[in-house]
Amino acid sequence: MFSVFSRSMNRAFYMTVLGLLLSMPGTAAEIFGPSQITASTSIPDSGLGFPIAQICDGVIDPPVWFNGFAAVPGLTGTIRLDFTPPQHLYDFVLWNDINVLSEGIRDFRLEFFDAADNLLDSTPVFVGPLGLMAPEIYTFDVVLNVKRVDLIVLSLNPSQRLEIREVGFNESGTVASEAASWSELKALFR
Repeated sequence: MFSVFSRSMNRAFYMTVLGLLLSMPGTAAEIFGPSQITASTSIPDSGLGFPIAQICDGVIDPPVWFNGFAAVPGLTGTIRLDFTPPQHLYDFVLWNDINVLSEGIRDFRLEFFDAADNLLDSTPVFVGPLGLMAPEIYTFDVVLNVKRVDLIVLSLNPSQRLEIREVGFNESGTVASEAASWSELKALFR
């Protein structure tokens, strides 16, 4: 009798999850690139040709290794990520570094806001990847109707250079590894 009850509970659970996923807007599944995210910050860039807009431009191909945001060394602050239209979010993708020399975000937090600029939720402090050749994915409880995310950079990796290759949001729960192929990485960043 327990196995019959267990199967019916599992079925009910999966049907609930399926219903939730089907009720989400299509853009909630994968958000990436300038048509979905607009990035801005008051942190000054380094002046070397790596503006904040490059953290959400979708450029991850090997021939374009030097792409992303580079700030004046030693500075931290907030990076604002605006969406059109509001989204349901449950993970964040961070690809630290431009050229993988222990640069980028060490400790950070995300704050989620609705269209009326009300704080919806925030994450605990996450630790950014150090010297990875691939992005890292951070999961959290789903936050509905997010119009803006503030990426609050609390500290930097050892080099003290805030350099971010790319950021995004998608539904994949798989953390890319250094051994991931370019096609696997591109699947994470559609």
